[in-house]
Amino acid sequence: MKDIFTPIALSLLIGFLAGCSLLPSAGDEPTQTPQPSIPPSSYEPQPGDDKLRRDPAFVELESSSLVVMESYPIQVNAILNGNMPDPCHQLRVVVTPANADNVINLEVYSLADPSQACITVIEPFTATIPLGSYSGAHYTVTVNGEVLGEFDS
Repeated sequence: MKDIFTPIALSLLIGFLAGCSLLPSAGDEPTQTPQPSIPPSSYEPQPGDDKLRRDPAFVELESSSLVVMESYPIQVNAILNGNMPDPCHQLRVVVTPANADNVINLEVYSLADPSQACITVIEPFTATIPLGSYSGAHYTVTVNGEVLGEFDS
C-alpha cells in the first residue's frame, strides 16, 4: 500500500511547488517607486501654442520661493515672480518630474501672437505652480536650469 501513495504524493508535491514558484512569470512587471504626479496649474502648454511666438519670461529667483506644506506626504508649490515682455504675452510653465538626482525642473517661458500689436511695457506676474507630493528624500528645484530652492521630505 505504501508503494501506491508514494508516486501520487510525489506528483502532488511537485505540482504544488510548481504552482508556488518564486520566479516571476512573463506577465509580472517589476515594481518601481511611484513618481509623484504633478498637479495641473493654469500655465501648462495649451492647444494652439505652436502657432504663437515663444519668448522668455523673466523669473526673479530672489523674490520667488518654494512653499512646503506640512502634510504627509508633504506638498510643494513654487511661487514664481517675474516679468513678461508685454501684457500680450501668456505665461507657460512645464514641470519636469524629479530625475535620478532628485532635481525638479520648471521650464518657464511666454508666448505671444506675432500678428497682434501690443503696447511695449513690462508686465509683472506672480504664479503658483503645484509641484506635487513628496516623501523620503532631498530635492532641488530649478527654474530654466537655475536653482530656485531645495526641500527635504
